[in-house]
Amino acid sequence: MSDELTWADYYDENEDREPRELLLEALSRFGSGPHDAVDLGCGSGIDTLAILERGWRVFATDAEAEGIRRLRSRVPAELTPALTTTVARMEEVELPEADLIWAGFSLFFCPPGRWSEVWPKVRAAVRPGGRFGGQILGERDTWASDQEISSFSRDDGRALFDGFEIERFEEEEEDGEACSGPKHWHLFHVLARRPP
Repeated sequence: MSDELTWADYYDENEDREPRELLLEALSRFGSGPHDAVDLGCGSGIDTLAILERGWRVFATDAEAEGIRRLRSRVPAELTPALTTTVARMEEVELPEADLIWAGFSLFFCPPGRWSEVWPKVRAAVRPGGRFGGQILGERDTWASDQEISSFSRDDGRALFDGFEIERFEEEEEDGEACSGPKHWHLFHVLARRPP
């Protein structure tokens, strides 16, 4: 996020977006529940709500208290018993084991110097037979030059999932827009299953 923009600006701009297609694909790959999910970097909770609406229990975490506040206001009362939230940076949060670890456009905000702590925690939290879903930032993305952003080559991105069954690893590279303005996107959309 640039100095001029706040996370509240991002939440406002994305308030009406639909749940991520990759998330819906991930959820569709599970049988009947109950299931547990972690929404890592949940933002204002659009994806969290989509998971809850499908009968899952969700542990949602974000570094921004404003995101958690918006999430809690978004979730109807009948679904709140299935929701646990915490305000914490991903480098600090203790992740519970879950059937799905969802990191929608969030993991690359982990500083590179802390990646070696965070990524093993994420992998370990995926239950046997469970999945990771989310985005990894590519090395040619505009944001990749930021020293607080973690980015990877295609080969290094795939290697993060050694030992997992990669169900989807889709590279996206194009000029487009971010909340901060025009940017070059380079992303890997990943869905990977931990063997039972």
